[in-house]
Amino acid sequence: MKKHNPYALAMIGILVSFAGFVVENIWRLLTKGIVDNRGMLLPFLAGYGMALIAFYLLFGTPDTLHFLRWKIPLRSRWAKHLCYLLTAAVLISIGEILLGTLVEKLCHFYWWDYTNLPLNITRYTSVPTSLGFAAMVYLFMARIFSPLYNAFCRWPQKWLRILSIILSSLLLADFVNTGLLMYIKKQSPKRWKIVLFHRALQKVLSFPI
Repeated sequence: MKKHNPYALAMIGILVSFAGFVVENIWRLLTKGIVDNRGMLLPFLAGYGMALIAFYLLFGTPDTLHFLRWKIPLRSRWAKHLCYLLTAAVLISIGEILLGTLVEKLCHFYWWDYTNLPLNITRYTSVPTSLGFAAMVYLFMARIFSPLYNAFCRWPQKWLRILSIILSSLLLADFVNTGLLMYIKKQSPKRWKIVLFHRALQKVLSFPI
């Protein structure tokens, strides 16, 4: 089994956590005309990074598709890439349903709501959103992941280790702190919000508030 550099993987997870924060705020901007802290103190959503690294450890990249130690017996590159995309979409749907339901049961509020989106599966996932997220995962893993991983592996290992541990600890502390606040206050912590326009697209497209 291939040996991984945990500090390089951690740095990728950190970057993906920042990308998740940006993507969610782009969605908020388009649907509600606002950007906000997404419940966090830092501009990172650690769940995105942790999920992507877990997905990589389970399935590899589209070109090295496997499940743990077992190679998926698909000879066609096209078939492997399609399988990778669809697997990501299915697991994203399952993950969203589990996470959304967990927050609903423990914290007694809806963290997000896709009810008004087409082809929704429960309020927490939908076919379009799952395919959209899966496409981003696929493109990142197919085009960006390996060059980025190799670039981090070429960093001086001492500094890579120190930086990845410090940043990962900060993100984990923020993640746990937000989870505790959500459980105690029964809402997502709101620390800042910038209104850029007054929900014009949200009203036209009838997205949920």
